Amino acid sequence: MKFYLKRGSDCPVRVNDRETEAVKIAAGNLCTDLEKVFGKTDKDADQTAKILAGTMGVSPDFDALVGTERLSRYGLYEENGKLRKEGYLMYVQEGRLIIAGTDRRGTVYGIYEFCGMIGVSPWYFWADVPVKEKEEFFLSEDFEKADWPSVEYRGIFINDEEELDRWVKKHMGEDTIGVKTYEKVFELLLRLKANYIWPAMHVNSFNVKPENGALADRMGIVVGTSHCDMLMRSNYREWKPWIEKKGYQNAVYDYSIPGRNREILQEYWRESVEQNKDFEVCYTLGMRGIHDSGFETEAIMQLPEEERKAAKVKLLETVIRDQKEILKETLGHDTMMTFIPYKEVLDLYDAGLEVPEDLTLVWANDNYGYIRRYPSEKEKKRRGGNGVYYHNSYWAPPSMSYVFLCSIPLAHTAYELGKAWREDIRKLWVMNVGAMKPLELEIEFFLRLAWEIGKEETPRFAALSGKRERPLTQDVDAYVADWIARNFSGNFSGKFSHGIGMQVAELLNDFSQLTNVRKVENMDDDAFSQTAYGDEAAVRIHKYDELFEKGNAIYAGLPKKERDAFFELVLMRIHAAYFTNLSWYYGDRSTLVCRQGKYAAAAEYVRKTRELDDARRKMLIYYNKRMAQGKWDGILDPESYPPPRTAMLPACTPPLPENLQEPVGREGRMILNLWNEEKELSFTGSGAKWLEIGNRGEGEFDFEIETPDWIGLSQKRGTVRTETRILVTAEDAGRNRNGSLLVRNMTDGGEQRIPVRLIAPPPHLKGSVEDDGLVCVEADAAEKISPQFCVVKRAGRCRGSLVECRMTAKEAGEWEEPLRYFVCLVSEGEFLLEIHRFPSLNSTGRIRIGVSVDGGDVQIVESPSTDEWRGNWKKNVLNNVDRLYVQLPRMGAGVHQICLHAVDRYFAFSRFVIYTKERKENNLAGVTGCQELPKEWDISRWTEEFYGKTELKPRPEFWEAMRTPRDNVVVSDRVNWPERYAGQVSPQHYLSAGKAVFEERSGMIRINAAAALAKSEYAYPSDGRWQYCAGETYGRSGLAMYLRHAGTEWEDAKEAPCLNYWIYAEGGNYVIWLLCRFGVGEEARVLVGVDGEVFEPTESHKNGSLWRYEAEQVYRWVPMAVTDLARGDHTVQIYAMASGMRFERICLMKGDALPPSDLEWES
Repeated sequence: MKFYLKRGSDCPVRVNDRETEAVKIAAGNLCTDLEKVFGKTDKDADQTAKILAGTMGVSPDFDALVGTERLSRYGLYEENGKLRKEGYLMYVQEGRLIIAGTDRRGTVYGIYEFCGMIGVSPWYFWADVPVKEKEEFFLSEDFEKADWPSVEYRGIFINDEEELDRWVKKHMGEDTIGVKTYEKVFELLLRLKANYIWPAMHVNSFNVKPENGALADRMGIVVGTSHCDMLMRSNYREWKPWIEKKGYQNAVYDYSIPGRNREILQEYWRESVEQNKDFEVCYTLGMRGIHDSGFETEAIMQLPEEERKAAKVKLLETVIRDQKEILKETLGHDTMMTFIPYKEVLDLYDAGLEVPEDLTLVWANDNYGYIRRYPSEKEKKRRGGNGVYYHNSYWAPPSMSYVFLCSIPLAHTAYELGKAWREDIRKLWVMNVGAMKPLELEIEFFLRLAWEIGKEETPRFAALSGKRERPLTQDVDAYVADWIARNFSGNFSGKFSHGIGMQVAELLNDFSQLTNVRKVENMDDDAFSQTAYGDEAAVRIHKYDELFEKGNAIYAGLPKKERDAFFELVLMRIHAAYFTNLSWYYGDRSTLVCRQGKYAAAAEYVRKTRELDDARRKMLIYYNKRMAQGKWDGILDPESYPPPRTAMLPACTPPLPENLQEPVGREGRMILNLWNEEKELSFTGSGAKWLEIGNRGEGEFDFEIETPDWIGLSQKRGTVRTETRILVTAEDAGRNRNGSLLVRNMTDGGEQRIPVRLIAPPPHLKGSVEDDGLVCVEADAAEKISPQFCVVKRAGRCRGSLVECRMTAKEAGEWEEPLRYFVCLVSEGEFLLEIHRFPSLNSTGRIRIGVSVDGGDVQIVESPSTDEWRGNWKKNVLNNVDRLYVQLPRMGAGVHQICLHAVDRYFAFSRFVIYTKERKENNLAGVTGCQELPKEWDISRWTEEFYGKTELKPRPEFWEAMRTPRDNVVVSDRVNWPERYAGQVSPQHYLSAGKAVFEERSGMIRINAAAALAKSEYAYPSDGRWQYCAGETYGRSGLAMYLRHAGTEWEDAKEAPCLNYWIYAEGGNYVIWLLCRFGVGEEARVLVGVDGEVFEPTESHKNGSLWRYEAEQVYRWVPMAVTDLARGDHTVQIYAMASGMRFERICLMKGDALPPSDLEWES
């Protein structure tokens, strides 16, 4: 008899009274879910229950009902005869559904698995996924399903949780993250078949409220702590209050100090163990400093330097031994224990630290999704096993954070963790998920992967788990399609009505591959070229536009009740990335076209940059205030601190009045720019390139182009107001040709001729062809993938696949075979090969590949970036690529074979490029796609239609304190939230201001930094390296001065680029304030001077290094130096000690007064 449910009918659920609270809570939630789906249920079930749920070993009657033979048949026994941990079995018997767990969590997982089957998503609360109400539901009489986890401990780390805490205060009736919030978190984790958590540790301490731990144990969640919090203590929030409460005034968190201090630390840890001794917890052993700082060892620092490391090793061994003794004395039984060799502790571990066998070694990745090392053969045999601490969110060193959204591809995560599994990291997997939202997809994928990884190696499992051929997480497109199908009804009215699962899978997986090339949080000026080998930045923008349009179309076709969930789970990240990347595109382009003389275009692109910046802000207001009736207000605010801000305020360059008004010369208003900044258009075979027609001044002009018959144009005539890009194609590539394009300005009579050349490739060519001075070859384009290599789908950089070396030549033996690629050159010479390596790590090994040409000698290419902070690691993780170079032997024109030979396991790459001319700086050379300029659309109108009418107020203004806390995490700025924007000015305002002395008024001397553009005796830059960009003052119409390309530093101020201003002071003591902004930490170096005398770093605020977390990405007033000035004329200098920082205003203030706000600046 089948199991059958019908709307409105009773569905009694029964669990034994002796079951644990975890099972009872889950059963209660099942009853609630049944009521949501079918409208009625019966919580007070008797023997006629339709659903029986129980744990083996709790009730003899239930054990007899299920039977050991059934459990054995379904694979729920280990080889040693014990039941598998956390396994469950579901089957139908005489019209009833039986859910049997091998332990309490197994039963809970079985119950929640059924909740998902009837239509209740794990994300019903955390992502507002509607319940799928049903008229009926049935399971056939032969239905059966068994499952169990692969990784024993699977969970998340709620970290950098300030946004979550702000949301909790608004919506959960708690003053901080507590039991009400954790109840929702724990339920989510259990519905996702997780069992483990590192709770929030920045905003509060989990231990402070004992009911937190009690709730976790009651629901079935194992609680642990991260690498810096030992024996369940959260030191950042517990240590100082604890010693103050105890009255231990001189206690320090340093085990190197013997005697009473060490006893106090032991007492501190022992009390924590006492509090948690009745709960199922995981204890972290070892020691680091408070709040992710280094291991504090004051006594050891008194030793000679050569003795310190050995002494630290010995001390840490003592710490672990004493901690184990505390556990033994307090608990009286074995417990899960971990040791996390993280940061400086890893150095001590490698220096010979002895870690007891029963501790699980938890290896951290590099915080950007790359596993740093794998256990040695000895470590693999440890009784405690191995675990991994993985990141999909990270509060990073200066300017490397990513806590807005996650763009690490699922295939990337699966690939790295798949290697971890193969290397026996199988005991514990925990992932840093930030404040949880908006990482819903990543959280579930990670936990699902931990549950099912390795089961593809168990053929018997397919029959036991629902007859799947392999785990879904092995194919990320199939996984996301299934995830969408589980969370959305499919009642879709639109062009994807045949099913949106695979459409959204392609959407999200394309998105992550595209975005992880440069994370939204780490965007910067000129990250992508608009002139090298085409316009690679435009290629990305068009791909984003496709995702944007497709995602919006799917959203519009969904039932209204499902749209909030779709925006949260899918669309928000696409909108955020599209607006961010497009704003940076137009910011970069405004600077480029200004340099090219296309000033009207520059003004237009500045406007678009501002409009897109506004669009992202409106999207965030919608997410917080309007979506889901404001339920999530406060949880997503990436422009506020803490946590670290996302990239903001792309530099854009408006034209100056003199640019727009400069007289037109003999060449006329028409400006031509060609593909690759060449003087001619050269084709090898067919393909599209472009020429741009720009307007030097104001107004517009008509153009017309004459072409040979073998050249095609996207547009032959038209009108140019700003600029127009014309796509040019060679339509008959069968033979060599030469010709030209004649471009006429039909308004003023000017004309320019452009040479065009076509080189015909050999007929029936296989392989890639040289064009524009390069050959680009995708990794999976090899003649065949040899047995030593494998293809990793969806893990390629920007698009496509990786090819990975799975075995070395030595391991392959007689089966050794390289990857073979054919390339066709039209040039001859010794050329540079660039390999785009997936930047995985191997801190204890080497990362190499062999390269040969036409069967010649094999050259070994080796990456120096084997671990974090080695080689080019920082650049690699920001761009998701490790570029490796080798000079190839001389090659002639024609077809050649390039071979890549396996050397080290896990070497993986997405493509390689051969440069036959001098390499132009680029990020995506050879990546093809649409080369048109981005589409024209009314951004403001679109945002108003989608997000609603939104009036944006100015961003906050910041003043740094005269004395800032040593802790760079602490918030110290004074903040002003303006209600309205200040009045706007034109660039002429700056040029005029720079033609007179800056006089003191009302006790202050006010200087707009861009007055230096006047280049007068009163205001001028030291040299031509200075540029200007749009600023945020004067209601966002202001200008700032900067040195555009970050990365250059000066040690001597006298050699550094300088801004100079002539002032008149009434006399007295003044503070020199700067209004400045930096994006990355290396930019944040500046000194000031008076009358040509530089204030030394020791005389300057923070020694002239202005970086703080709260200072990233925003303009702030900073008090640089204090000076006494006599009445009369003086000069003020600003010395940029590093490029990249923007300077908008300088203000000399008397006493403790702060510089005026933007609204008050001119008053």
